Formats: sequence, C-alpha cells, structure tokens
Amino acid sequence: MQTRLKVGVNSKPRLLVAKGCFDPTGGAERDVMRCLRSLSEQFEVSVATLRPSKEITKICADLGLTLLSPDVPWVVPTGILNEVLHRKQRASFQAWNSLRGIKKELEKVDGIHLVSGDGSLGLLRIVPPEKPLHVHYLEPDRGLHEWVLHLDLQGRPKRPEILTSIALGFARFSDKRIVRKYLNRKNVVVSANSTYSSNIFESIYGFKAGIIRPTVSSSEFTERQTDEEEGAWKEVEDLPEPPWVVTIGGFSWVKGVWECITMLKGSGVGLVVVGRGSDDDLHALKEHAKDMDVELWVYSNLDLSQLIATMRRSRAVISMAHGEPFGLTAIEALSVGVPALFVDEGGFRDSIVEQECGRLLPRDDRESWHAAIEQAGDPETAKRWGENGRSRISNLRLDPDSQAEFIYRALFPNRSPIEIEEE
Repeated sequence: MQTRLKVGVNSKPRLLVAKGCFDPTGGAERDVMRCLRSLSEQFEVSVATLRPSKEITKICADLGLTLLSPDVPWVVPTGILNEVLHRKQRASFQAWNSLRGIKKELEKVDGIHLVSGDGSLGLLRIVPPEKPLHVHYLEPDRGLHEWVLHLDLQGRPKRPEILTSIALGFARFSDKRIVRKYLNRKNVVVSANSTYSSNIFESIYGFKAGIIRPTVSSSEFTERQTDEEEGAWKEVEDLPEPPWVVTIGGFSWVKGVWECITMLKGSGVGLVVVGRGSDDDLHALKEHAKDMDVELWVYSNLDLSQLIATMRRSRAVISMAHGEPFGLTAIEALSVGVPALFVDEGGFRDSIVEQECGRLLPRDDRESWHAAIEQAGDPETAKRWGENGRSRISNLRLDPDSQAEFIYRALFPNRSPIEIEEE
C-alpha cells in the first residue's frame, strides 16, 4: 500500500517543465517524458524546450499539454573554442530569451521544474526571482569538472592534461559563477539524481543539493515478457548465441565498454553492446574483442521492446561505467528481473544492494566478475535477485507518481495537499 499526493482538480498549481534539449533522447530525457503523465495529475503542466524530439512532441499532444519550442531547433555550440569560452551558456540564454511565449508563460505559472542538460541553465537568467524553481540538476557538467570525458576509447588522454586544464579554466569558472548566482538563492531548490551526484555537486559548487532519483516504469520494463517484446526480439538481426551479457552505453571510456570486453577474456561469455559511436571506435572495439577472444555483438538502433528483449535474454546486465551519476540501466534491469552486475562506484550504489538484488564488484578484479557471471546463471539466484530488485525499486519509490510528488513538495513545501490517495 502506497500513499501519494493527490491534488484536487480545481486547485492544481501551474507548472512549467523545461529542458534545453530533448533531442537526442537519452536516459534523462526518457525520465522527464515518463513522468509527464503523473505531473499532469497534480499540476496544470506546460513544457518548454529549445530542441524538441518527436517523442516529446507526441507525448505533449497526447496529454494535451502546451509545448513551447522554436520554429528552428536550437543547435548546441560544439568544438573546442566554444567549450573553452563557455559559449553554450550564452547561446542558450539568447535562445530562451527569444523563444516566443516563454516570458509570458514564466509569469503565468506557479512554479518551474527545470531539468539540467545542454542549454537548460540559460533559462535561469529570465526566470522571475520570486517564482518557486526546482532544478533537477542531475549531474554537474562532467566535461568541465571530470577528466574521464577527456579520455579516448581505450582510456588514454586525448591531449596533455595540463592543456585540458588550462583550456577549460575559464569555462569552469563561468559555470561555477552561474550556478552559485542563480541556484544558491531564495525560492530555488536543487536536487541531484543520486547520493553520489549530490556529493559531487557540493564539492564543486559549495552548497548542498537534495536527491530526487530517476524512475522506471513497470508497465514498460515488465516482470514478464509481453507479446510485443517477443515479436520485437524476432526482428533483431544476427541473434547472438548464449551465453552472453549485455552492456548499454555509447562507445566511450566513460561507459566502460572497452573494459567490459577486457574483463570477459577467458569467461566463455559473449558481450552484447547496445549503443552508438563512430565507425573508427566500432572497428577498435571489434578488434579488441578479437584480441580478447570474446564474441561481440553491437546494436545501435534497437527500439524499447527490442532493448528489453535483449536484456531479458542475457545472462546479466553489466556496467563498468566510470562515475555514473545514477545509472538508469541498473533499475531497468531490476524491474525486468535480470541479474544486475555493476561496478562498485558512483550512483549504482544507490540502487543495487550487494548480493541482495545484484552485485557491486571491484573494477579490476576479473575473477570476481567471472564468479558473479557464473552466479547469475543460477536460476534460483536470478529469481531471488529479481524479487528483491523490484522490492528495492518500490522501497526507493522509483516510480513516476512518486517523482511527481517529490517535485510538488520541493516547490510547495508549505502547501497542504487537498486529498491523500492510498494505492
């Protein structure tokens, strides 16, 4: 039985949900879209973005939500010079400032829910200071504040570290100044997406962020296979032969794909990679797998049903990502009931309890990983972890209704709900 906030129809506050970019669509974007229906039950919702996707356009249309977006989608400034001069923030502010209807909408709404990402923080400059503002600051800009994004596929520096540090010095200063100026003030509540991210936020910006974790939908990531999923699996080309494990993420060092291949050497288990990257990096991954004598399958264009089918048929879902802020893949695996084997770092510690609903493993202990993969092949263990994993999701309240309630309470801590509904 779960108690959640239910706001009366005639008393719904007006909420603007804003995010700089919904395209390309990744985990953060999926999380926002997943929660819009629940937010609409508690707020009169409108949505604003500088770069919409087909998915957010359709969801807003289906829910009858106003979507504010430019006629020509905003393009994120790229290249080393734009990064060094931190032009992304200035360009996004100009784009928000010229967005038709945004200032009127900001005046009209009772509160704003801003989700971080490319282009998001530029909105802060035009938000009226008296408006309640919740910033779901999922993670500090990792390209500015961490080295791991400046390493190539194999973990080698893309350029001398001293050059990177000097080049990004102004951008880091500018980022800290903007965050402290606009977020460390009255009427603003900041939430990170995990305990790990909250601690990183404080170490960089000098003040605390709360925690609102991402969500998973049990109607999407179902405990049992659906007919749609079964049909989707048959459409996957070059179906792999078992046993194999799956990792989800782009071709980069930060997502740990290279290390997953290295770790699997001698295990007798293949690897399915669901992600994208350059042709050169794909070739390098295939050559590395050949050197490690690890069978490798790579899929870059799976739809959701195919992704879930791929997860469900694997021995385990694994990740060796570096400093992952939260890791939606972990709770998606728990929801489906697939054994989750993740590196003992970052936000994975928020969702996985060692030996209870999966494994948290040392990065460099290959024997422990091989033993865990063998353990995941035991049906009784997999069943127990699956049951405990779904309980973990419930206990942490990683569902859209709960996130909508958390956002309501962050924005209006002193406003009493009209009705409490038990489910």
